[in-house]
Amino acid sequence: MEGDLKYVDLTYLEGIAEGDTDIIKELVEIFIDQIPEFTDGFTEGMLNNDWMKVAAIAHKAKSSVMSMGMKELGNIDLKNTELLAKQLRVIELSEKESVTQEQEEEIKKIKLNLESYPKDRVEWVIENANRDVLQNLIDKFNTLCLKAGDELSTVISTY
Repeated sequence: MEGDLKYVDLTYLEGIAEGDTDIIKELVEIFIDQIPEFTDGFTEGMLNNDWMKVAAIAHKAKSSVMSMGMKELGNIDLKNTELLAKQLRVIELSEKESVTQEQEEEIKKIKLNLESYPKDRVEWVIENANRDVLQNLIDKFNTLCLKAGDELSTVISTY
């Protein structure tokens, strides 16, 4: 069955569970239960232009998808989702007629965080900081997580 998996790779889980299928099953079930939290949170964040909520969900979801072996989705797409959302927050605050001291500090903190990434990633984020690119990444996440959830449900039914 393991070789038939298209969306997930349970190697990491199997390693930390040391062959205990009950632990693997429990961790998979937790992930499946989290999917609606992530997808609904992204939807709400986008509807409300709550960029920091989108960034926080992307950050939280990253470790969950990574534990299911979805490395590209975690390391690239969700990290980009998080950074794009933060950059959109910077743009939003920078376009205000006046900002509070707290908002100025928030801008500095986000920019400092962004500068800690490789130059090519920072450039990509700045060039692609728009709602459509962010929505495309979220749509990809939603699609892949639903497919992974279906695949994982089938896998754990064999345990």
